[in-house]
Amino acid sequence: MLTYELTSRDLEDVRFAVSPAAETVLSLRALQDPGRFPLQLPWVRAVQPLLGSLDFSVLRRLVNDTMGSPDFLTPRPTSPLTQIGDELDLIASVDRETFERQLVAVNGAVPAELAGPDGVTKVVDALREYWQTAIAPYWNRMRTLLTADISYRGHVVTQRGTGVMLNELGPAISYGNGLLRVDRVSDVSRTESVDGRGLVLQPTLFGPHAVIPMDVGAEPILGYPPRGQATLWSVVDPPSRRDLAQLIGTARARILELLTHPRTTTDVAAELKVTPSAVSQQLQLLRRTGLVEPQRTGKQVLYKPTQLAALLTGTEAD
Repeated sequence: MLTYELTSRDLEDVRFAVSPAAETVLSLRALQDPGRFPLQLPWVRAVQPLLGSLDFSVLRRLVNDTMGSPDFLTPRPTSPLTQIGDELDLIASVDRETFERQLVAVNGAVPAELAGPDGVTKVVDALREYWQTAIAPYWNRMRTLLTADISYRGHVVTQRGTGVMLNELGPAISYGNGLLRVDRVSDVSRTESVDGRGLVLQPTLFGPHAVIPMDVGAEPILGYPPRGQATLWSVVDPPSRRDLAQLIGTARARILELLTHPRTTTDVAAELKVTPSAVSQQLQLLRRTGLVEPQRTGKQVLYKPTQLAALLTGTEAD
């Protein structure tokens, strides 16, 4: 069990983040022991045929039999908008002492494959290739679920308070009297004070109960299981252009198709050869239904698709 001690100020400073690097590393758990992750079995089945060309001589050293992994592989994210490239750069900057010490904690020794001066580079290269093969094709769907959960938790904080939100994170997580207790994560119990460092809550699909740092005294972070996982893989492929048009209408489907980058109403109207007022009506409906969002740049209002639209269309949202 890990127990975090939180002051009233620490409670006010709790924040949420999404980490593509953490999902990449932690997903190796599901490949190693699929039976522990029944909700992710459709993803496991989908990616297994694609993994033959990857360097698993390195990847298999990043998670041990008890599902532990080195903390340097999952740098504490600071935002729900964290990018994989930025996190891989952080992993690449790990110092040699931390690299070797944490690998020893996970593997019992520094694996021969990673013992040389290029060990960190091998890890980063293997993770990048694994991300591109197994995670990136599904990241829109994953990220949409993770950020939706963050939005839900934010509403709980606003309406019912941080303590209630913490108590509802999962069966292994409980909060009371300034103590956040995380069970089913370690054979050795320890208590740590957040002490103004800021507790980061990170939804993850590959917990399954909770995820905590291995290092004692590490920056406070807690991975928890998000809501909605049971239906995450219920739709395997994005709809066809025809299906999308039948769902939301041909005009609105065409507008979403054109929003590969933020565009003005006038720009879209010129592309479609219709009046700006006609496009404005469609954009307002798409905005009210959560499929596009406006952003102001000087005197211009640009529209871009939301993550919900990206999930619906199978495209990448900015």
